[in-house]
Amino acid sequence: MQRTDFDGILSIAGGTYEHLSISGVCNCSGNLAAQIVDIDGILNCDKNLETGKFDCDGIANIKGNVRADLIDVDGYMNIGRKSRSAKLEASEIRCRGIITCLGTGEINADLIDAEGYINATEIVGEKVIIKSQTSILMKWLANKWSKVDTIEATTIELSEVTAKVVNGHDITVGENCVIDKLDCSGRLIIHPTATIKEITGDHIRITT
Repeated sequence: MQRTDFDGILSIAGGTYEHLSISGVCNCSGNLAAQIVDIDGILNCDKNLETGKFDCDGIANIKGNVRADLIDVDGYMNIGRKSRSAKLEASEIRCRGIITCLGTGEINADLIDAEGYINATEIVGEKVIIKSQTSILMKWLANKWSKVDTIEATTIELSEVTAKVVNGHDITVGENCVIDKLDCSGRLIIHPTATIKEITGDHIRITT
């Protein structure tokens, strides 16, 4: 697989690559596609990104839609802009850094496993795990904890998450969560420090 390295400061119009590695600053004005994208520097993309594997240890600002098989974020990834919606779609998302999805954007993946922070309007998946546990610096950058308006999945595990609506089958609400409305149709576990204003659904409450 041919690898293309960007390690300076440059602007591109977009394009298709096999393995794209960015350790400098890359400003992209068009659509970007690659089998693998590695970011140790900064990527600013004004349009859409499509890739097989997206590995971000640096900073990625994508104003359009993002589609990938695997997204792995240890740095900072921002999708969309406040004036319009954008969507992040993947088979698997792993986050130990920060992911933000601005506007009315949606994050959609079969598996979302976040030990970092996610700020988004809506998250939809098969299994969603968000446990906001990381360094003091990351907590400061992410405004203390993850914030999501709506979370919908079959299996949901949350810790230090603020949400308006949580809807799922098996739900575990961990420490310091604040949820306005929760609807559960299966097993429900709630930590004593969590705050839930309304609980609905034909669920089985399990005490730990």
